[in-house]
Amino acid sequence: MDNLSEKKSLNHFLLVPHGIKLYSGKIGCSNIDAYDATSIIFKNILKWIFVDYNIKEFSFIGLTLNAMQTRSAEELTPIMEVESTTYEDPDLVSFLMENQIKVTFKGNFSKLPKYYRRAMKNITKLTENHMAHKLNILVGYGLGKKSLFSKIKKKLFRDIFTSDPPDLMVSTAGRDFSIILEKIPKTTKTLVVDTIFPELTQQNIKSFVDYYFATP
Repeated sequence: MDNLSEKKSLNHFLLVPHGIKLYSGKIGCSNIDAYDATSIIFKNILKWIFVDYNIKEFSFIGLTLNAMQTRSAEELTPIMEVESTTYEDPDLVSFLMENQIKVTFKGNFSKLPKYYRRAMKNITKLTENHMAHKLNILVGYGLGKKSLFSKIKKKLFRDIFTSDPPDLMVSTAGRDFSIILEKIPKTTKTLVVDTIFPELTQQNIKSFVDYYFATP
């Protein structure tokens, strides 16, 4: 494994988080409480990715177009509030500033409320000159196999793979990558795990990194 590590580096890691509703049902909490829990996991993952493993770039698929179009306002509004509040969290902002992490949002923002877009704009502006690391948050992409999402899948492919494509992509809760992408370059390693997103641990991240370096 040491020899493999010397021959390649893990510069860009993309995570496709699934399983928040499963987590809600598993522990018997509301969806909004489950999303609150994932905001903590999200911040922990950033530390593990950028500090523990010094990975240059991390991409994270956030709120999807499917959720925006199919969920009721009663269900969707608290989720958007949790996500936008996370982007404004002083602890997160401090972490991004201390570690020189540049935040970029990509995707379809047309269905997002003004307060969400304002939070996106503020964190983007605060970190625009950072050079050490990159955090890409992908918002408003379509998931699934319906034809209406075909163009969105192609846009997601372009946004992910046009420059600095991921070296490693991990999808949680046993969900296959075909629901978001029609194809993945052979140069990108992929891993589907049964662990649901809210239950990811530091050990899980280590196992993903180990998998990357152990895979030819």
